Amino acid sequence: MKLLVSCIPYDSGKSGISVYVREVVRSLLEQGHELTLLCEPGVDEADIRHSTADSQYSDVGCRMSNVARVVHAPRWTRRAVFSMLWHLLVLPFWIRRHCRDFDGFVICAANRRVCAWYPLPTAATVHDLANFHVPGKYSRLRMFYLAHVLPYFAKKAHRLVAVSGATKADMVRFWGCQDVDVTVLYNGLVPGAWCLVPGARCLVLGARCLVPSAELKRQDLSESNAPSTKHQAPSTKHQALGTLLYISRIEHPGKNHVRLIEAYGKLPRALAEAHPLVIAGADWKDAEAVHAAAARSPHADLIRFTGFVDDLEAVWADAGFYVFPSLFDNGSLGEIAGDVAITFDPERVDDIAAALERLLAEPEQERADRVARGLEHVKKFSWKDHAAGLVKLLEGAA
Repeated sequence: MKLLVSCIPYDSGKSGISVYVREVVRSLLEQGHELTLLCEPGVDEADIRHSTADSQYSDVGCRMSNVARVVHAPRWTRRAVFSMLWHLLVLPFWIRRHCRDFDGFVICAANRRVCAWYPLPTAATVHDLANFHVPGKYSRLRMFYLAHVLPYFAKKAHRLVAVSGATKADMVRFWGCQDVDVTVLYNGLVPGAWCLVPGARCLVLGARCLVPSAELKRQDLSESNAPSTKHQAPSTKHQALGTLLYISRIEHPGKNHVRLIEAYGKLPRALAEAHPLVIAGADWKDAEAVHAAAARSPHADLIRFTGFVDDLEAVWADAGFYVFPSLFDNGSLGEIAGDVAITFDPERVDDIAAALERLLAEPEQERADRVARGLEHVKKFSWKDHAAGLVKLLEGAA
């Protein structure tokens, strides 16, 4: 198919939506579809190709020839509010003029950008409705747009996609969608990466990845690779025992870093020394509250901020355990993780601390069994299947 793909917003390649854009584009290209990418000013096919190549896809460059062209939004859309208005009110007229060039339209982030009407068969993906779950996440004006304007027009798309059953339930509850009008297509996992699967509600994932170390490119995560590091990195002796890792943009309070840091501070000193806490991600809204919490922690010397990391393999290579305390992603974790994870209440520091201690002290055989279940479970999540699902929906809407 000849597809127009909205890659807006791309978030400078530093968010979960950026990963989604890259993986969907890569998978659609691998399946032979011809793509035209709709990008923000300053973002082009080379940006996506470079990011993809850095993510273990050295063979994808040749397949990028299937990209017919890149269409940029006007320069005046650099500000989010203007980008929203352009995507909503101007883009549909551009699409109508070029309808004969495309068979379908894919919106990669319909919880952020939609159109007022859709001249082409359209599949629109919704990642989460976090704004309904985290009070004060956005300004009143932006909340009005997200709660009233965006859902009204999103529901006009021919096919709505949710990345989890929890997101679908939120779309039914908050957007007033009909259950039959929303299709769940799970995100995939990056092939060859250190894939650890989150668990139900908010979780601790207890798993040492069993990918042979020879297949991974270990790097010294020195301060040169971590521009936002504010605490001294743990010693190599401690890293060898496996760090406790959390990957997320540093956004307070939604990503729940502060409670995680407080829970980590409750661990026995010896256990914390054996498993330093590594927080990977770029600073976003109110990140200073997170850094302040780390600075006052009794284990402050064992907490490491890496900043945004291009090569996640290097971070996973040092990790023995993964924790995911995010407040507004936890609804989907149960359906994704099955029985792989240890779970906890993300709003109770003591509950998080108890789950961390249980995980870090888990007997080796129980941990190995958990890993084995996890590695089998992740086979259910495929970007190839996700992209194929989008195409099937568009074919049905044509």
